[in-house]
Amino acid sequence: MTAEHDQALPVGTRLGDYRLDALIGHGGFGITYRAFDTQLAKFVAIKEYMPVEFATRRADGQVAPRGSRFADDFTWGRERFLDEARALARFRHAHIVPVLRYFEANGTAYTVMEFEDGPSVAQLLRQPGRRLQPDEIRRLTEGMLSGLGAVHAQGFLHRDIKPSNVIVRRDGVPILIDFGAARQAMGGRTRTLTSILTPQYAPIEQYAMDGKQGPWTDIYATAAVLHHTITGSPPPEAVSRVGTDPYRPLAVTHADRFDHAMLSAIDRGLAFAPEQRPQSIAEWRPLFGGSLPRVEDAPTQRMSTETAAPQVSSGPRLGGASRPPTEQVDPQPPESRRKGFARRRLPIVLLVLAAVATWKYAPQIRERFLGAPAVESQASLPSSVTPVLPTEAAQSPVTPTPVPPAATPPAAARPPVAAPDTSAQKALAEQATRAATEARAAFERAEEAARAARAMAGEARIVAARAARPDLENSERLTYDGGASYVGQVVDGKRQGLGVAELGNGERQAGDWSADLMNGLGTVRLADDTRYGGQWKDGKSTGLGLREKPGAERSEGNFVGGRLEGLAVRRTLADPNVVQGGEFHGDVLDGPGVERIGERERYEGGFRGGQRNGYGQVTEADGKTSRGRWVDGKLVESAP
Repeated sequence: MTAEHDQALPVGTRLGDYRLDALIGHGGFGITYRAFDTQLAKFVAIKEYMPVEFATRRADGQVAPRGSRFADDFTWGRERFLDEARALARFRHAHIVPVLRYFEANGTAYTVMEFEDGPSVAQLLRQPGRRLQPDEIRRLTEGMLSGLGAVHAQGFLHRDIKPSNVIVRRDGVPILIDFGAARQAMGGRTRTLTSILTPQYAPIEQYAMDGKQGPWTDIYATAAVLHHTITGSPPPEAVSRVGTDPYRPLAVTHADRFDHAMLSAIDRGLAFAPEQRPQSIAEWRPLFGGSLPRVEDAPTQRMSTETAAPQVSSGPRLGGASRPPTEQVDPQPPESRRKGFARRRLPIVLLVLAAVATWKYAPQIRERFLGAPAVESQASLPSSVTPVLPTEAAQSPVTPTPVPPAATPPAAARPPVAAPDTSAQKALAEQATRAATEARAAFERAEEAARAARAMAGEARIVAARAARPDLENSERLTYDGGASYVGQVVDGKRQGLGVAELGNGERQAGDWSADLMNGLGTVRLADDTRYGGQWKDGKSTGLGLREKPGAERSEGNFVGGRLEGLAVRRTLADPNVVQGGEFHGDVLDGPGVERIGERERYEGGFRGGQRNGYGQVTEADGKTSRGRWVDGKLVESAP
């Protein structure tokens, strides 16, 4: 198994003619590898059907249902996976990843696709200080609309458009990858919708199993991706737009940088209600006016050099023969070339002769011009003179005076040189290494808790969306002093069931209620825009969840009373991004953990009160590692 994903096949595994070369992505329903086609001598991408909710990988590499009760779901999903591959194999379009073949092995199914060499839009947006330029966004828009138009014309939907599913090839052509038909089909059989949609880019109809989907669903997701490229962040999640919609139109916020027609078209695509969006690509495209490039120009244009530098291949080229380069006529006749060479050779000969003369007559030159005695070699020194070695002379600007050998103290009489305490440094290094190992283990457990927290937060958002539905059964409206209100289900005058509460200070709570308090799953948005989604107990965020201050900080893991308590990961969203993961107490990292500061350094060791404390090690961007002991964030002892 790989370190990145414990269910992935090891690098080097053979699947028929394909050798797995690297893991390049994974999600709730599949794992994607880069592989080498040994028959065609080219790289391909291979996607493996691997639904983590229903299946697991055995030691022999076979994929099997987690139990007999999951067998039907696993088999049914595998058939949908193959159906999707068959459908995609029919497409041959400049902006859609080509499917080359599909097959079954290891108890599961695989799809072989072209390996599109280039960064995803998500990778481009993660580059420090990187913003896509207007021309780049226009070409991206044209490519996505062109590809989706072809897909929709065949009665097919993508259903999972997001920045990581759009590759920008080295020649600047955007490619749609990783269609979500199989995941969406599986949605009716899984309890976690977060594995079949990405909340920041999914429209509201994807949250309901019976929601009517169509081209307008992909249009919303495409507009969300374009919103991200323009503003640097995705639009508000669809479930947070129920009731009071926090979305701010791009035509208002970014009118100074982009064409009004383009911004207005994206705003239309992001309409909350499906019927208010364009119903097809053909209906949406004219809204962009003249802001899009011509279709025939888009595939041939490059992104800027910041996006991807052109690569020159040094490998073998296909073909049976190589054509010699065209011969060029030398403007100089042979005789002129010989004379020119002689002229160039003369200074070199003179330099060599001068160097030989200097070496041979250097003692005499020093004696004539500097007045120093000519010493030709160490062998000619008088026996009473001790030579000064180059290393000794370099240590002092004063020329040492020769001393007789008798004046030199014997070795036994010389004062001893203090040697470094290697045993103490060795012990320090060993303690730091042990602490780093323990910290990495804690960080891995924290990442597992963070993944579970993200899934729980997604479930909480779904519950909150259902709680805010205007047609919620047995819904009542309650009002309180101070302008607070509650709309939802009520039992004996108390909030019980699904509902939404809005307080006078702008705070909004939505989800499960019991005994007049939030209990179960739900979300809250505070007055300062801090948000939490996850588990609740007695009106307090307690359990697995995700807390986020947009643009500032995000925490994922275990909470008690609204504060991190237990395994968790916290990251700042401003540059440089700081990530801390491990054991938290009272909302700060306290115990073994890992801290990563951008791409500059990674610390693995002990923490106290959120600061580095105890033994640990730091690995810098160039791979250099140093070990030591920290107190209150400061390094007080170090070891090599």
